[in-house]
Amino acid sequence: MLSSTKTKNTMNVNLKPIELANKIKEITGINVFENTRRRSVIEVRSLLCYLMRVKLKMRWISIANFFQENGKHITHATVINAVNSYSTNKRYNRSLAETENYFVFKDDLSLDEIDKMKYLEDKCEKLQQKLDLPLVKLVSRIPKHREEEALGFVRNVVKSFEWKYNEKEVVE
Repeated sequence: MLSSTKTKNTMNVNLKPIELANKIKEITGINVFENTRRRSVIEVRSLLCYLMRVKLKMRWISIANFFQENGKHITHATVINAVNSYSTNKRYNRSLAETENYFVFKDDLSLDEIDKMKYLEDKCEKLQQKLDLPLVKLVSRIPKHREEEALGFVRNVVKSFEWKYNEKEVVE
């Protein structure tokens, strides 16, 4: 299953999950996306879940989604169980530890942090789009000492829309 020459060649990686799964398949010869309950597959699958959770710092649901995208039906609860059972699996199957030692991970950004950065970038872009609206630009030009007066005018305009168009909006 695992030759001694392969364990000596460690790689310093920041792999994507699919690259990690492919590398594990290359090393062990086991397809972790196979829908089976064979012990050998379950143990290698737990290794992959462990590496994605602990080393890549992926969230439980992200790991489950990754497996589902690759044809393996799995839930986050199954992923949690796989990660929790990895230490026991490793104790009885020495090749799992050898395969794990094949990978040396850098402590750069985790995938979860990358997801957060993408989320925040999207949020900033949406906020910028809102700030570029003509009404927002017009209101932002109101001097600070006239804001209360302008707020009263805007409330009156909204109330007139409610009356005129029979729209029920709450204005504070």
